[in-house]
Amino acid sequence: MIEPDKPVAPYLPFRTFLNSLDSLSQGVPPKLDRTLWRGQSGLMQGLIINAYRFFGLAIEVEGDAPSEELIKMTSHPEQRPEVLRGLIEIVYGVILGEHDLTKMTMKMLEDGFEKSFSVSGTTKQKAITFFLKAAKYSELPLSPYLQSQIRNVGTRKKRSPKNDEVQNNESITGISTSDTEEQTHGSSRTIELVSGGKLTLTLSVDLFNLQGTDRDFVFGMIDKLQEYETALKK
Repeated sequence: MIEPDKPVAPYLPFRTFLNSLDSLSQGVPPKLDRTLWRGQSGLMQGLIINAYRFFGLAIEVEGDAPSEELIKMTSHPEQRPEVLRGLIEIVYGVILGEHDLTKMTMKMLEDGFEKSFSVSGTTKQKAITFFLKAAKYSELPLSPYLQSQIRNVGTRKKRSPKNDEVQNNESITGISTSDTEEQTHGSSRTIELVSGGKLTLTLSVDLFNLQGTDRDFVFGMIDKLQEYETALKK
């Protein structure tokens, strides 16, 4: 749930954040808006602009005008780590002021995020991952506990071709292939929304008997839900 008195810490993939800066390398417009990142989904565009506002790269009270820091980060990529480090020390100052990053545990960091920012559940974990990768990129000293967390996040198991096929089948319908009975009699999928709260889509229909407009409508909704979830996982 969004808490009005707390800022929403960025929780998009850190690589996406860096890539968004690269897309402005040819010049920063006087006002920033989502159309600058047309290659991204609408959801990811929103996460990018929110991250810019969080760091003060987009000055919201001035209609999202670019800050001097943003211009420096886009025109001088070699200075990004230094500039970002200064921004991190400001926007995450509450946490950094209470704890020494070189001695901090994951529990301490998680508690700090829960106390200082309006993030929870999987959103909080993504926000913490963004922070850790940003801190490493900015060459902030991190404790061995936090460094090990970064390594764990970067490790991904290789999927077998069989698993890839199962994943592809799931992508078509947005319903787990293990729920054979539910595909016929009913299925439900719940996702967390970016602005807080949850959305549940419940199907009580025989998918194999859908025809014409009904089929297009139902599978269109499933595709939208799957697209939303995929964007959040990037």
